Amino acid sequence: MSADWKQAVAGLILAFAAIFWLNAEVIRFTVHIWTYNETYTHGYLIFPISAWLVWRKRSILAKMRPRPEYSGLLLMLLCSLAWQLGHQADTMVVEQYSMIGMLAASVWALLGRKISKQIAFPVFFLFLAVPIGEAFIPWLMDFTADFTVKALQLTGIPVFREGTFFSLPDGNWSVVEACSGLRYLISSLTLGILYAYLTYRSFIRKLVFIAISGIVPIFANGIRAYMIVMIGHLAGIKYATGIDHLIYGWLFFGLVMLLLFWIGSFFREPEEAAPEIVRETAEERQPASGFALNSVLLVAISGLCGIYSIALDKIIETPHPVMLSAPIIPGWESHPGPLYDWTPHFLGSKARLSFHFEKNALPVSLYIGYYRNQHQDAELVTSTNRLVESRDPVWGNIGEHSRRIRMNGEEIPLIQARLKSTNHRLLVWSWYWIDGKWVSNPYLAKILEAESKMISRRDDAAVIVLAAPYSNTPDEAEKTIRAFLASSLPGIRKMLQGAAGEP
Repeated sequence: MSADWKQAVAGLILAFAAIFWLNAEVIRFTVHIWTYNETYTHGYLIFPISAWLVWRKRSILAKMRPRPEYSGLLLMLLCSLAWQLGHQADTMVVEQYSMIGMLAASVWALLGRKISKQIAFPVFFLFLAVPIGEAFIPWLMDFTADFTVKALQLTGIPVFREGTFFSLPDGNWSVVEACSGLRYLISSLTLGILYAYLTYRSFIRKLVFIAISGIVPIFANGIRAYMIVMIGHLAGIKYATGIDHLIYGWLFFGLVMLLLFWIGSFFREPEEAAPEIVRETAEERQPASGFALNSVLLVAISGLCGIYSIALDKIIETPHPVMLSAPIIPGWESHPGPLYDWTPHFLGSKARLSFHFEKNALPVSLYIGYYRNQHQDAELVTSTNRLVESRDPVWGNIGEHSRRIRMNGEEIPLIQARLKSTNHRLLVWSWYWIDGKWVSNPYLAKILEAESKMISRRDDAAVIVLAAPYSNTPDEAEKTIRAFLASSLPGIRKMLQGAAGEP
C-alpha cells in the first residue's frame, strides 16, 4: 500500500469514528429497527454488501492514487446542517440519511473525485440501510383493498366495503399493515437495484428494471391478498389465517422474484471492461498533501455539530411540569374520561387531558396530548402516534383525509377520520398546536418544531383530537363537533398558551 493510501485510510478511520460518535443514538435506533421490525431486517446486509462491492473494484483502485479535495468538506458541512435540522426536529430519517451523507462526504474529501466515482454505487447502496417507507403504508393498504375487492367482484362474489374492511357472505376481512405489501416492496427494490447494477451497463435498462422491481410487488401483493381471501372463501377461513397466510405470501413473493430475475436475465449485458488508467502527470505523481488537514476538518465538523446539539438540548430543556385543566365550555356539561372505550394512541406526552362533553344529549370528546422536552420515543409527530393503534382489536380507521375549516374568524387545517368498532362509529377531527400555530401536515409540523427550537429555544407542542358519534352519516357528528369547537376553541388556545408559559 502506497503512502498516499495509508494516509487516506487513516484519515477515513478518524472521520468515520467521529461520525459514528455523533450518530451513536441514530445507530442504536437503526439497529433496533433492523432487529425488531421484519420489514427492515435486510438492513444488516447492506453494509457487508457495500464492502463486497468495493472489494470487487480492488484491482482498479490499486492502480489509482487518492487525492484529497476540499469540495468534499462543503458536502460535509451541508450534511451536518441537515443532521442538525433533523436532530432538532426529532426526525430520525433525516439524521440517518445525513449520517450516510457524511460518510460519502468523507470519502470524497479524502480519496478524491476519481476514486469516489469508481465506488459511487457501493456508497449510494448504503442509503438503502435506512428504514423508511411507513408513510406509504396507508396508500398500499388502500391499493391492496381496491385490487382485492375489484378481483372478488369480477369473480362474482358480492362484497361490502368500508375503507380497508370488507365483508363477504361467509366472513369479514381487513387489510392490515402487515398485509400492505411494504416489506415485499422494500425487499424487491433492494434486490432490484443490486441486480440492475450487477447485470446491466445501460442506464436505461437499469432504470427500467428498478421501476419494474417497484411496480411488480405492489400488484403481486394484491394478487396474494385475493388468493388468500379465495382460499378462505372456498376452503375455510382457518386455512387462510394465522401463520398459513404469511407462508403463502412469502412463497408467492419468492416465486414472483425468481420470475422477475429470470426474465431480466434475458437482457443481461456483458460485464463492463476495466477502465484504462490514464497515465499520471508529473504533478499527480508527486505525493499528495492535505490528508491531515482534511481529516482534522472532518473530525472538527462532526465534533462541533455534536457539541452544539448537546448545548442546544440543554438550553431548550424545561424542568417545569405541564399543567392541563379541562376548559369550561358554556352550555356544555363535562365528564372526565374518553367517549366509549376509544382513546387516541399518542405516546410519550408530558401531560394529557381526556374529557367528554354533552349538550342536548349530543356527546363530543376532547383529547389533548401535550409534549415538552421532546426526544426519540417521546415526540409528538411520529409514525407510531396515530388515532388507532395498528393492532387495536376493537377499533379501526376506515378512512381519513385533510381539510380546512373556518372557525371564529380563523382557519384550522385538520385531518378528518372515520373510526368504527363493532357497535359504534366516530367522526374524528385532529390537528397539532406548534409554536402558537394550528398545523395538520406532519412534515410542516416537523419543520415548525425545528424552527421553534433553533430560534425561540422551546419545543412545546400538542395534539388536539375531537370526536363525535354518528349512526347513519358523518354529517350529524360534524354539526356536533362544529358547535362544540365554536364554543371551546378560545379556551383551548388559552389553556395551551398557559401551559407553555405564554401571555
